[in-house]
Amino acid sequence: MSSVDQEFQEQGFLILDGVISENELQLVEEHIENTEVQSAGTRTLLKYSWCRSLANSLKDHPSLSQVIPRGHSAKQCIYFKKTPEKNWSLRFHRDRSIPVKEKIESPDWDGWSTKEGVVYAQPPQEVLKNLVTVRVHLEDNTQLNGPLKVIPKSHHETEPTTEEHTCLVKERGAVVMRPLLLHSSKKMEEGIRRVLHFVFGPDELPGGVEWAY
Repeated sequence: MSSVDQEFQEQGFLILDGVISENELQLVEEHIENTEVQSAGTRTLLKYSWCRSLANSLKDHPSLSQVIPRGHSAKQCIYFKKTPEKNWSLRFHRDRSIPVKEKIESPDWDGWSTKEGVVYAQPPQEVLKNLVTVRVHLEDNTQLNGPLKVIPKSHHETEPTTEEHTCLVKERGAVVMRPLLLHSSKKMEEGIRRVLHFVFGPDELPGGVEWAY
């Protein structure tokens, strides 16, 4: 196990610089500008080929390749955009829902919902423990524009014993985290905050459930 992977497994998160290039950032901004999205973002970017290509590029990043297991691929990409007009806060929580093809009857799956025409469900715990989230920032994330806060080691789902940590990220950098890590964010005070929130997971899901993408 590499030192990067060891830190990720223990702490439940990493902050990495330069996970995408300046050219990739420019292309992302051009694609998003030409994509019909709601003012605060969208959950369906992975349906676009440019987004899938970017996800494949992320997997090849020297540090990300150490924490994203072989055989995993991007299964979701959410675009968040906080602005003075669309500003919000989130209490500490864990991400438990994933996008799937259709609803099934299973005692191991619950929390069914539909968002932007896509079905979401809460899978068995062993699925969630194996997922990796990569939150790519399109501008510097500072104390003033609603940075993510995490509680290190809380993905182990034991009683948290560490204080919260504020994730300050440079433009083109990323917060890499386990979805079960407790995380939150406050309203921003100035500027904007744009994030591409990728979720990487295995191709096969238990119980005959299929990914939406």
